[in-house]
Amino acid sequence: MPEDVTVAIYEILRARTRHAAPTPDLLLGRGGLDLDSIALVEVLLACEERFGVSIAPEMFEAPPLTIGDLRDRIEALRR
Repeated sequence: MPEDVTVAIYEILRARTRHAAPTPDLLLGRGGLDLDSIALVEVLLACEERFGVSIAPEMFEAPPLTIGDLRDRIEALRR
């Protein structure tokens, strides 16, 4: 059975933040989890390693990144 991407992302984030209840619409950066750019890169690298995908850095150029955005990108890359 494939690993649940949302659950795995929450595990990765819990290792880097004390936010009690992450939700898909929660921003990863300012106004949400408040992860700085280094922490965001660490999260993306952890996701790449865990799921065996390559996440383009262009994700940072889009509007503020949410947990749901990251999940959707990973799921699309895994197909």
